[in-house]
Amino acid sequence: MIRVRIGLVARGTEAVPIGEIEEMTSEGIRESLTQSGLHVVTERIPGFHSVALGIFFRQGSRDEDVKTNGASHLIEHMLFKGTSKRSSKEILADIERLGGISDGFTAKEITGITIRCLTDSMKPLVALLLEMLGSSTFEAKELRKEKRVIYEEMRSAEEDPQDTVFDRFFEACFAPHPLGYPVIGRRKALSGIGRERLIEVYRKKYTLADSILVAVGNVKEEELIGLLPRRMKLVSGERKVRAQPVENSAPISMVHTRKDLSQVHAVMGTQTVGTNSDERFPLALLATLLGGGMSSRLFSLLREDKGLVYTVSSFLELFEDCGVAGFYFITEKSKLGKVFRAIEQEVSRLKKKGLRAGELDTAKTLTKSSLLLSMESLSHRMARLGHWKLSAQRFRTIPQTLAAFEKVTEDEVLDVARKFFDSKVFHTSFVGPITERDTNPLTRR
Repeated sequence: MIRVRIGLVARGTEAVPIGEIEEMTSEGIRESLTQSGLHVVTERIPGFHSVALGIFFRQGSRDEDVKTNGASHLIEHMLFKGTSKRSSKEILADIERLGGISDGFTAKEITGITIRCLTDSMKPLVALLLEMLGSSTFEAKELRKEKRVIYEEMRSAEEDPQDTVFDRFFEACFAPHPLGYPVIGRRKALSGIGRERLIEVYRKKYTLADSILVAVGNVKEEELIGLLPRRMKLVSGERKVRAQPVENSAPISMVHTRKDLSQVHAVMGTQTVGTNSDERFPLALLATLLGGGMSSRLFSLLREDKGLVYTVSSFLELFEDCGVAGFYFITEKSKLGKVFRAIEQEVSRLKKKGLRAGELDTAKTLTKSSLLLSMESLSHRMARLGHWKLSAQRFRTIPQTLAAFEKVTEDEVLDVARKFFDSKVFHTSFVGPITERDTNPLTRR
């Protein structure tokens, strides 16, 4: 998944001419297919003393079914819970003894295990990372314990209204397709996943064909490849074919009543194109100028002019074959209708009257600045390479990406606005002290 959720971003970075931008001192991105069948990508940046390592799998909640929803997230946890050589405590202790910082994540399309370390510690930590992938035991005792941990994680997520409102929005957009499933999983499905079933999912779906090892920082390609075994303990497999979601043509509204909250969290939006479409560039700029900063249209209108909200933002989230775009805001129940109508009217005004003077240039500068600032993080560069390489689309360098944003025209922005931003077919979700009866006047078309 390529995630470009756009919120309030610090401003002040001046525009940089495209021709003057260098690859952030990078010596270039190199790709190799090793003898073992593992795809390796490196980006050497000599000025650093460290390296960001990550193994990414093209596997997430969209690759699950009703009975296995949450398996990908559970596997991510279990990869840290012990191998044939080390216990879970020994894994964590050995990583930190070598000065490493480990992490794992699961998303709708990708699962990743990452380690940030000094270059001098790369050799033993690469070996440990591969051991976790190839020799994890998935012990029944640890599995039961980790399920309890995830149940606590679920409770935490359920108490977070922002998490809940976006989960409901994805359900409205995609159900019954698995893109509508929560990444963390559901209790009923998780409780039914036993050790044998989990191992079966891991062996079947976590394959060399759908994986990539990425290293960014003070690392040489040949040195990293020299640390890899000739044979990996992962199944070779074939790249999985994913079922394409069918758009829910009729607008769907999801309401989650929370009487303990004083405000309503709301999302309104629609399906869009995915990472393989060039329309993602004008879409990102459209999202930025509507709700991507303190000078954006919706922030200026709803907070600065009308005082109806404290928080309002646009979001754009892209997957391999589709995406979602829309708006998120928090307001009092009594103001919900005013905010809803104000957003509809502002989007309609943009589509009819076009962009204001300088508006597109500001959106381009803000978007490009955000991208360049993110490239100062090795971990971000590593994640970017892993995500984009697994998504099967043509990879763009930083200058190429900036150039793609720069050449977007006002007509292209208006085209995607008219194509995707039709409030009559927006899916919606609400969390707060409200019921469906309260939202029906807003969502019925």
